[in-house]
Amino acid sequence: MKQDKSRMTPIAKKRLHEEIMEQLKDKIIRGDLKPGSKLPPERELANQLEVNRTTVREALHKLESMELIEIKHGNGIFVRDFFESGSLELAGHILFLNGKLNIKILRNLLDLRRLLVPEISYYAALNRSKKDLDELERMVFQSDEILIEEKDWRVHNIIARASGNLLFVILLNSFTGLTKDLSQFYFEIEENRIRSQKFHGEIYKAIKRKDSLKAKEIMLNVLKFAEEQTLKALGIDIRDTSLI
Repeated sequence: MKQDKSRMTPIAKKRLHEEIMEQLKDKIIRGDLKPGSKLPPERELANQLEVNRTTVREALHKLESMELIEIKHGNGIFVRDFFESGSLELAGHILFLNGKLNIKILRNLLDLRRLLVPEISYYAALNRSKKDLDELERMVFQSDEILIEEKDWRVHNIIARASGNLLFVILLNSFTGLTKDLSQFYFEIEENRIRSQKFHGEIYKAIKRKDSLKAKEIMLNVLKFAEEQTLKALGIDIRDTSLI
């Protein structure tokens, strides 16, 4: 008999509403639950999952806030097309699918970061104030007590703020939040820590000179290096285009 992929699996873990949310999210992202399809009523979902309706309701509200479903009171619960409704917040939820790192989404994320972050550096070099430069100088040259991971984040954050574009700051913070766990793999390697220290000095000098093209080039080069090293640490062949 053909398995019904849209049917839920009973949950037997703590934080039940999060487990339910993850199960439904994965089914929507994989396409087991199609856009426009109607989910079973709360009562039926609760029976399938062997939990109470309050727990199901919490999970559904979370999914609605992620814009993966739409709850039409008196009419039902419908799956939304995340290609039309999804925002950057959704990226954090689809980066892991079935509890595993989604390599294709990771590559998508790195591609987007490679396009955006060098542009942030470009505008930082053009628009930075003396205050921005002084803050960047202190972080680059006078913060040896800070862990390199923290220092690197602060350098990027100062550069984003120096761009004068608030949305650049918000988007960069989003990238940082999404890749924070992966950055640990990168900074575990001594060569990478040394490369980051070199990058900090180079990007500071370019921004100090207001050399926007050089700042963009420096940022692009370090991002490419970091991507290669991170994928290598994860055991992913960067030449494997089947994962793109």
